[in-house]
Amino acid sequence: MGFGTCRGRGTLRLLSAPGADRTLFVSMTMPNFLVIGAAKCGTDALCRHLAQHPQVYMSANKEPNFFIAEGRHEIPYRGPGDREVLERFDGWVSSLDRYQALFDGVRTEKVVGEASTWYIYDERAPRRIRHHVPDVKLVAILRNPIDRAYSAYTIMMRDGRETAASFPRALAAEEERVRAGWELLWHYRGMGFYHAQLRRYHDTFEASQMRVVLYDDFVSRPAEVVRDLFGFLGVDDSFEVDAAGRFNESMVPRHPTYHRLVFGQNALKERLKPMLPSAVRRRLKSSLPRSGLTRPTRLSPEVRRDLVEVYRADILQLERLLDRDLTQWLR
Repeated sequence: MGFGTCRGRGTLRLLSAPGADRTLFVSMTMPNFLVIGAAKCGTDALCRHLAQHPQVYMSANKEPNFFIAEGRHEIPYRGPGDREVLERFDGWVSSLDRYQALFDGVRTEKVVGEASTWYIYDERAPRRIRHHVPDVKLVAILRNPIDRAYSAYTIMMRDGRETAASFPRALAAEEERVRAGWELLWHYRGMGFYHAQLRRYHDTFEASQMRVVLYDDFVSRPAEVVRDLFGFLGVDDSFEVDAAGRFNESMVPRHPTYHRLVFGQNALKERLKPMLPSAVRRRLKSSLPRSGLTRPTRLSPEVRRDLVEVYRADILQLERLLDRDLTQWLR
């Protein structure tokens, strides 16, 4: 039996030859839109707003990381809780068929997307994205890199994974952690060099395929920012989203050692697990709510000044690349 091919929006249909009594259909939907990052910059809220539009389909698995994980079937990261977290949230989709299955629910939507915040940081991601979806539209949302780094640290504290007692100590340990193969969110300082990261995308894609949003604009004018993105994506930009609600609130434990014992990954907890049935463990954990969390202390002026100097050259280059005033980030 011979076959012809018919390509639609990210879909390959294999049709039987005329006169045949069967038709073979293979769904191969791929995204035509990606939020590429950055991590801890409001991407959760941004995606929730975009997904309200009836012409937009966002993968339920928000961060499959396919264009980093492709062909690497074993999760390579070795930091505290790295593998467990990626497995729990299905954040390491390494095969094309599994990735395409994320979009099986697409029906009449015009825009099909997902948001993996590590894409902007991984050096190989732009080339892999271009290989699979060369005409894709790309959105990045960027936050003051110092605030982004501190937010990532507080998230790791909240989740019981961070072992450094302070943010400066975590920064001092960063190079060693990177060499040891800890996952990318541990790269607190490294993930903030946005110019170098965006430059790779500008060298790989047409400027018309990219839109960069500033976190401060999104926080102060969410409906306006989302409306602009609808226009960029080519859907009806008169659709009004419900932009209510807070997002990206950082919290840290009042008692880090106790919190890490209950909610984090540690050897004692692993030894105790076989002694307690899973139902008992769940009840114990649910009886210890995260009410022990509090807002993090303000970042010290000394640490902020040091990091401003670390990022200064990159921020000035980013200003020229985006044609935006980023003076506030340097204060």
